[in-house]
Amino acid sequence: MLEYVKDTCGSVRYVEIILYLCRKFCAMNFFVRYAIVLIISVLFSVGNAQYLVDTNFIEHPVEDWMLYDGVSGSFQDSDSPVYFTEEMPEFPGGLDSLNAFLSREIQYPPIAKKNGITGTVLIEFVVEKDGRVTNGVVKVPLFSECDVEALRGVMSMPNWRPGKNMGKPVRCYFQIPITFRP
Repeated sequence: MLEYVKDTCGSVRYVEIILYLCRKFCAMNFFVRYAIVLIISVLFSVGNAQYLVDTNFIEHPVEDWMLYDGVSGSFQDSDSPVYFTEEMPEFPGGLDSLNAFLSREIQYPPIAKKNGITGTVLIEFVVEKDGRVTNGVVKVPLFSECDVEALRGVMSMPNWRPGKNMGKPVRCYFQIPITFRP
């Protein structure tokens, strides 16, 4: 079947499209991926290709414990957090509840208020498979007191609804901007 795919792909552009779609469906069953490649190659067939298709990822089926990271172009262990999921993590009650919680929880530091410091702190954290918030980090700092307060407030959040890939919960990075203004 692989030889048929190599012979029917007409140009490098079509091969790139096939590779992109294969990577998109890389977590599917091994035979389903081959069927998709075969169908696409027939649709795009325009002659014999001199280009060799890199099918390394097709020949090695993805196990349930592996995820393909399209950003880095590599396979990751499912215990590694990802930046994008099919279903992104969600705070219980949605965005309005998240804003209300953070408004109640985070206090403007008096020293920052006294010195007229305003701006935004960007906090990144991991939403675990069970919804816990862990590994909080200040990605874009503002002022040390504001950074500490923003991180404290974010880390005190209740459990989230976890992100999911293929219906299974996964660890996922999430970023929240916290704005300090009088």
